[in-house]
Amino acid sequence: MFDRENAIGLLLLGLCVAVGGVLVFGIGSGTRFRFTGPDWLGWVLMIAFLGAALFGFRSGPGRRWPHPQAGRGGRRLRWPWSRRDSPPE
Repeated sequence: MFDRENAIGLLLLGLCVAVGGVLVFGIGSGTRFRFTGPDWLGWVLMIAFLGAALFGFRSGPGRRWPHPQAGRGGRRLRWPWSRRDSPPE
């Protein structure tokens, strides 16, 4: 479960748990949290997020690596429940 491929998922899960804990604490105690940092930080984070999203859409894993079960020769992977592949009744 804790392989290298799952590291980003576990990191994001931990981030969500931390933010959820802060939000539950804020709701339970009636505390209002305010950002007092620099104004430009929001713009930088937004540009970084959009750039990463565009990079991910442009170079997704489907474009770099073939599916391991697709085989050679351009055969298409068919879903097990596809009607075309079902045996005759």
